[in-house]
Amino acid sequence: MYFAPTAAPADGAAPGPPSESCRVTACPAPSALPERGGTHVWFGDDRGAVLRQDMELLSEEERGRCLRFSRYEDRRRFAASWAAVRRTLAAYADVEPGEIRFGRTGPAHRGRLRHRHLVLIAASGPQVFLSVARSEEFWLLGVSVDDPVGVDLEHVRDFDTEGLIDRCLAPEEQLQVRALSPEVRRAAFVRAWTRKEAVMKAAGLPLTTAPHRVLVHPGRSGPVHVELAGEQDGREGPDRRADGDRVAPGRWAVYDLPQHGPVLAAFARPLTGTGAVLVHDTMTEESRV
Repeated sequence: MYFAPTAAPADGAAPGPPSESCRVTACPAPSALPERGGTHVWFGDDRGAVLRQDMELLSEEERGRCLRFSRYEDRRRFAASWAAVRRTLAAYADVEPGEIRFGRTGPAHRGRLRHRHLVLIAASGPQVFLSVARSEEFWLLGVSVDDPVGVDLEHVRDFDTEGLIDRCLAPEEQLQVRALSPEVRRAAFVRAWTRKEAVMKAAGLPLTTAPHRVLVHPGRSGPVHVELAGEQDGREGPDRRADGDRVAPGRWAVYDLPQHGPVLAAFARPLTGTGAVLVHDTMTEESRV
């Protein structure tokens, strides 16, 4: 699929029709890194995954994380998703999947854990930012050159929607979601959550950030602008970080991906990112990795 981003609605603008904020047409799997300002997003699942084969591709640290899961199915899914990520990136770098090396930008600042940016370590070339998310059998990978990217995906499950709306959404967001009919309210909350997580990952915010402080306008169809006026724990602005990490812009665009069965997903990038967005679904017959 090819997404041609349009301008996000201005604050206060009425939401447009769903899925009309981007034009979507079929495209082959990208074989080269995104252009500067562009983004690639890969969406896949663990069908046909074999734990032993996938474990062989993982790093020692990844295998250790995998083996900490007590259930076999959880181990298989973890290994499948990270092996798929490695295979995808290996095609960009023209190396074997097991040779891919990951890094994290910037240390934790003043003892606070952050969504530190995942990057691809290479001997030369531009800095490649990555973001990975998993939910049960599905995985999502964001790839961007020179600019941070954040992705998230979640299943729409049967849960206490009202309680989570109160805890995770800002008052104005609560009003927007509760204005919807009960049958679509749960999906609207999950959509808001994926937007928030994608922005927090892209911006490198502390893990202690209260979700209700990142406003993602769930009553609007995407893409939407997200303004981060200051560090979300109230102490330091995103444009004034002193932890040695890349300075994160305070304005972001967050995009919704088309719903895939019970799964909703979103990705975020700096508002200054104007390049094309290629979204490749590895689960379709014509575009399998």
